[in-house]
Amino acid sequence: MTSKVFDPKVQGRPGILVLSGLDGTGKSSQAEILSGRLVSEGIKVNIVWNRWKPFFSAPIIRMARRTLSREENAQLADYSNFTAAKKEKMQSPLKRSLWQVMVWGEYALQANLRLFFHNYPYLGIISDRYVFDTLVDMAVNFSIPPSRLNELSENRLFGLFPRPSSVIVFDIDPDKGAMRKSDGTPAEYLADRRELYLEIARITGASVIDSSLPIGEIADQVWDITAEWRDSLR
Repeated sequence: MTSKVFDPKVQGRPGILVLSGLDGTGKSSQAEILSGRLVSEGIKVNIVWNRWKPFFSAPIIRMARRTLSREENAQLADYSNFTAAKKEKMQSPLKRSLWQVMVWGEYALQANLRLFFHNYPYLGIISDRYVFDTLVDMAVNFSIPPSRLNELSENRLFGLFPRPSSVIVFDIDPDKGAMRKSDGTPAEYLADRRELYLEIARITGASVIDSSLPIGEIADQVWDITAEWRDSLR
């Protein structure tokens, strides 16, 4: 079974462009550049940061992290051991099911509210990150390889996320991406996620942009790729 978020036969929600991909690829910067060019042409668009933000689930997540490591910011400072511990804890089918219910239920509410309240009076929304990014994180925690990524989309709550009208995935060599980050994100963190993002691009038919290029060249590629999406806003 293919989720409507992935299914190319399902009509995407008009006006929603998603920028997804590895950290350090400049998604937010490209969202600002694209928005500025559109506004200069008289087209009103809004940028929405649309990743999952734990709220009701935050206390549970804090407690879970303390059981895995006492080190501050262990998910970055001690990434290998912290991730290995998470994978071991998430081997239980029951824990995986409960985790998906918690994450997709809370995130679907957040995402849909953001898209609803940030829509008017704009003609389009540039979604800086989306459900695909959280799906990648979940696949890493569950030890799900790219070839089995579709399994996670079979959860019914995943179907609550509207399919965007257009998706761009930003890619970069993990070592280069880690060098760009100022928060200590290790290259291993990015390497664990790279092929999963490329699989999402394959499934959704998203365009992939090499983010190691100069920022101006990337912006030109984004502009060309979004031609059909931009025309739909006029």
